[in-house]
Formats: sequence, C-alpha cells, structure tokens
Amino acid sequence: MDRNVLHRFFAGTASFEEEEAVCDWVDASDKNREELIRERKYFDVLLLHKTKNSSMVQSGHRFSLPFVIRESLKIAAAISVLLVSALYISNNVGKSAPVLEMNKIVVPPGQRANLTLSDGTNVWLNACSEMTYPASFSEDIRRVSLKGEAYFDVSKDVEHPFVVQTKKCDIKVLGTEFNVRVNEAESDCEFSAALLEGSIELTNKMEPGSSIRLASMQKAEWTGGKMVVESIRNLDDYRWKEGLICFEDIRFADLMKRFEKTYDIRIVIQNKSLHDYKCSGKCRVSDGVDFILQVLQRSTRFTFSRSDDNTIIYIK
Repeated sequence: MDRNVLHRFFAGTASFEEEEAVCDWVDASDKNREELIRERKYFDVLLLHKTKNSSMVQSGHRFSLPFVIRESLKIAAAISVLLVSALYISNNVGKSAPVLEMNKIVVPPGQRANLTLSDGTNVWLNACSEMTYPASFSEDIRRVSLKGEAYFDVSKDVEHPFVVQTKKCDIKVLGTEFNVRVNEAESDCEFSAALLEGSIELTNKMEPGSSIRLASMQKAEWTGGKMVVESIRNLDDYRWKEGLICFEDIRFADLMKRFEKTYDIRIVIQNKSLHDYKCSGKCRVSDGVDFILQVLQRSTRFTFSRSDDNTIIYIK
C-alpha cells in the first residue's frame, strides 16, 4: 500500500475510494494489518513533532529524528535495582557524637530514579549516576554529593543552604530547580549546570576563590578548561526525567553513547562515515533502541544487527 495514501487515511483526509482501498488491503492479510500498525506508529512520530530538517542534508551532514511525547508517560518513581549503603560517623572519645547516617543510591545503566530527601527536596537521577546524601539533614548546610546527572527541585530554606558537591564544582542554592551533569567520559563537556528557576552559585574546585552566580534560564558548562555561561535555548535537554531522550545537533557517535547508557547495551559503529552526522529530535525511552534505529534508517543509510548474546549492536 502506498505510504502517502496510508498517511492521508490516518489524517482523515483520504478520499472515499482511498479509505475503501485501505480497509480492503488490511482485511486481506495479517501481514498487511501489521504493516498498518507499524506505519501508524511512524505517522504519529511525524505528525506530533515538526522538525526543520526531516531528511538528511548532505551539505551539512544532518538528519532529524522526530518523536511524539506520549501523554501517559510519567516520571519514573523507582528503579529495579538500588544499591543503598549506610555510613556512620563517630568520634574517638568515650562520649559518642550524634550519629550521621549517610545513604548512597547508585542507578545502573538503563534505569532512572526519583526520590524525596528528608527536607522535601525532590531529586531525579539519570542512568549511570550516584548520589550520597544524609538520611536526615541536621547541619546548617544541606549537603549531597553527585556523580553523573541529576535534576533537583530544592525545598526552600534560607537558613539552611543546599549544596551539591561534584568533582568539578560545588553548587550552592537556597530554593530552585536545576539540572547537573558531571561526566568524566565526555570530552566536550565535563561539567554542566542549568538553572531553570531561582539562583545558584558555582564554586570551581580548581579555583576555590572564584565563583559564578547563575540567574534563571542560564547554564554553565566547563569546556576547554574554562567555565562558559550562556542562556538556555532548549528546555527539552532536561526532559530525560520524563522518559525522553532529547537531542539537538548532536553527532551520531555521541547519540549512540547516550543510547548505550539508556539501554545498557554496547553499540559499535562500523560505518565510520556516520560518526559526524548531526542528529536532532526526541525519542521515548519506552520505544526501545531498535525502533529508534529503524526510524533513523529512514533518513540515512545504515544497517544494524545484534550479537548472538544480544549485548552488542553493530551499525554498518
């Protein structure tokens, strides 16, 4: 069946004759019915997300991947595996000091976590991330440490500032929403902090005396050995907590690295010409990596296969 006819049928603009033809075609075989369902899924993708470049532009080596946001998709409230440990601090004298219990949450590849801290702060942790935090905040400063990526909705408490410690920078806040990413594996950006609401202050651990204050809708990235501050242009970058992978002008190779984290699978790009192609779009984690790659195949030429043990995807 002609794809354009099917798309008109889905959109409700097909002629009576075309509608009859589609119905007859679907009734003819189960294979046709499966193709209709598959094409409807692609049509939903194209319908609900318009992109500037729906096909690859050879001169700029670009292609776009549009995806629909499912309304029923909710923020993940739990993960299948949480590794939690407790650390206890006491002094060396006979009299014990108040015990401070520290919890550690580790999010494995392919998972996300959402938790509420004792002060009411809401935290979303992305895949391959870990955070250490007290079971109960009892000090003047509410302090947590982070590796990986997290989104914080901090409960406001002027008398008890909230501090996120990372390897690169410390982030001090009073009450705000912000996203933090610390990734030593990525060469283009080792540290990123994006402020969506409120105010935060960044202290560079390499230069303890220097600090940067961000205003709402600003982000700071550690790039090329220095901190760069600019305005946030796309809020989609921080929608991973909703089960979305959003990307804009990202290299194909870097996108595959992101898929590796999200789906806990190794991806080997054997077709080297794909490495620098730029991709833009949104995809649902729930759609699965195979479906996303199939949509990408509609814009550029490559094939993919899985290893016998299903742990590696080869892109050719």
